[in-house]
Amino acid sequence: MGELYNENLAWVYDEIYQGFIDYSAEYEFYKYLCNDYNCNRVLEIACGTGNLAKSFTSDFSTYVGLDFSESMLNIAKEKFPAGNFIQGDMRHLNFVKHFDTILITGRSTSYLLNNTDLKKTFKSVHNALEDKGIFIFDCINANLFISYIIKNSSVVHKSTYNKKQFERDSYWVKNKNNNYHLIDWKSTYYQLNDSEKKVLGEDSTLFRVFSIKEITEALQHSGFNILEIKDRETYAFDTNVYICQKK
Repeated sequence: MGELYNENLAWVYDEIYQGFIDYSAEYEFYKYLCNDYNCNRVLEIACGTGNLAKSFTSDFSTYVGLDFSESMLNIAKEKFPAGNFIQGDMRHLNFVKHFDTILITGRSTSYLLNNTDLKKTFKSVHNALEDKGIFIFDCINANLFISYIIKNSSVVHKSTYNKKQFERDSYWVKNKNNNYHLIDWKSTYYQLNDSEKKVLGEDSTLFRVFSIKEITEALQHSGFNILEIKDRETYAFDTNVYICQKK
């Protein structure tokens, strides 16, 4: 996990991503899936700065937002003081009461860099779900993304939020690790004022993209049935959304 989620840059994440992502549409996407499977008690893993939390809290009987980053959670609590936020690791969930639905949002599976962590997470989610509980998460599609970065080793994304203009310049290359689809990603974040570009910070991270075969095998190993796989485009990545059920 890179610097973007730590104290110095967490506020940049919060503002720039609200220009990248339509969080109202993002919430409606997950709400539709949850309603389709009669979900009521929701755990959102990787809730970040809480951009979905208020909506989930309003519409569902239980909502808990979990994130690994204390800096991100501090912003979430400031924006939505009534929210139920906790710090935790998706690989080691520890809840007394089980949920009927667990989400991993924001393509945060990308930080599960090896199969051990992937299976630990899926097993941890399995243990935190009630019988026949629903597990929904998204992954960056390896085949599409790697083909893209071979042709586009750098890309610029612009964002406008709260009358501020931002820019993210990204540079990515496939990591030389032959066991997994790992990507080296470097980004520089700017705030734009007229013709001036002010550097807000830099981030360098390693993340993982997945084939459907990799995810399917890990889910089967961890005790899940796949109910649906949806293809979904986002502002920057082609993703697969998995809707699964605990066996």
